[in-house]
Amino acid sequence: MQTKIKTFDAVAESRKWREATSRKLNAMSREERIAHLKAFGLRLRAEMISKRLLKAASL
Repeated sequence: MQTKIKTFDAVAESRKWREATSRKLNAMSREERIAHLKAFGLRLRAEMISKRLLKAASL
């Protein structure tokens, strides 16, 4: 059996993302965090809806 060499370490990338996000959010006030997370949620929902629409249009 051959061993594979990893080219992307998902666990390390996830940790980096979490640490960067924590630093960013910790520098904000409570109100700023709430506004930031609401805006992020809206962008995420819009992206998911557009992906669904594109998928439906291609069927």
